[in-house]
Amino acid sequence: MDIVHSVPFIFYGEVFKAYLASDRQWYIPVNDVCAALDIDSRSQRRRIQDDEAISHRLMNIPMETPYQDSTRIQDVSCLNLRALPYWLGTIDARRVKEEYRKKVILFKREFAEAAWAVFRSDMVPSDMLAEMDANLPSQEREYLEAMDQMRQVRKKLDLLSGRLDDELAKVGAELQDITGRLGTLEESLIGKQIVNPAQARLLQEMIASVADVKHAKTKKPKSQCFAEVHEEFKSAFKVHIYSILPEEQLQAAITFLGARWAFYNPGETLPEIFRGSHQPSLF
Repeated sequence: MDIVHSVPFIFYGEVFKAYLASDRQWYIPVNDVCAALDIDSRSQRRRIQDDEAISHRLMNIPMETPYQDSTRIQDVSCLNLRALPYWLGTIDARRVKEEYRKKVILFKREFAEAAWAVFRSDMVPSDMLAEMDANLPSQEREYLEAMDQMRQVRKKLDLLSGRLDDELAKVGAELQDITGRLGTLEESLIGKQIVNPAQARLLQEMIASVADVKHAKTKKPKSQCFAEVHEEFKSAFKVHIYSILPEEQLQAAITFLGARWAFYNPGETLPEIFRGSHQPSLF
């Protein structure tokens, strides 16, 4: 494998050089990062080699290195950039140079939050997630829901590409195992156009509106009302979350949520959000 070219980039205030290799992947020398953080590169290489999650991302790549008054070609341990966040997340901040310690701790905290956003839909039931998200700021809810959708799409891509099949074969599992876990989602997605982000936000606002009036009438906690309304919605439309509702069912969903709002406010005029024309052209 050879180096094609290099590009400088800034990461947490430090300038590093990333290298594009002949395999069309980007790498960064482990020594460069270790030198910037003032940590032992030899022990960090061992740490990477011992970690099966990223050991395959560590490559020895021949490149020019300083030598006396000139340069020479030698193999340099380089980590694929895709594994850089994971590796930095495993570094003990106490071993890092004092002036960089706060940056590393900040990165590790952000990495932990990002990992939660990516994998939460694998670990926590959707109705519990809906309750957890109920009192979050709208922008944070939208971000987490987008990450949930991204995770489902990634799992679908892995399934279709055969990557999951290969991995499962290594541990003696069968494709049916993953199919069973994803069955409901697959059935709802294959061959169907789901609501777009704007339509998903509209449904979220409607569910929140119904939850608000239910809270006012029943005096139950608002988060509980949101979770209950979300549970009613997913039961009615056989989806695990409103953001994967088939687009063809959008108007039926609006009618359903409008009826739920009216149930708690008999005789009252439906809010405009339930009465407008919400066609699939929203985007």
